[in-house]
Amino acid sequence: MVLVDMVGDKDQQIYRERNSDPALNDVLFAIAAELGYEGRGFYNEPKWAVIDDHIPFLEAGIPAVDLIDFDYPAWHTLDDTCEQLGAESLERVGRVVETWVERGAPLRPDERPPSLSPQE
Repeated sequence: MVLVDMVGDKDQQIYRERNSDPALNDVLFAIAAELGYEGRGFYNEPKWAVIDDHIPFLEAGIPAVDLIDFDYPAWHTLDDTCEQLGAESLERVGRVVETWVERGAPLRPDERPPSLSPQE
C-alpha cells in the first residue's frame, strides 16, 4: 500500500519515512531515481517517523509506505492554499506511483511482476 500524503508542495522534499516498509521504500525510491527525481523532490535517506494512515496496514502485515513531504511550513496554517502547490511536484509523485503500478506493484526490488500473457 502506498500512502500519498502532502506531496504537492512547490518545494517538494520527500524523504524515506522511517515507519514505512524498507523493501517497498527501496522499490519506490529506485523508480524515483530512475526517472531522474533523486535530489529533485525525492531524497533516498530517512528523515521522519510519522504515525499516519499506513500504520494499520503495517500492523496487519501489509507492506506499506508513506510518501510524505513533512517539510511543509504552510501545513495547517492560513497559508496552506493552492498557491503552495506545484504541478511538477504532483507530476513527480504521480509518475513514480504510475510506474510502480505499471510494473505490477512489486513489493521488493528483486520481485518480478506476474506474467500478463494469456494462459495456454
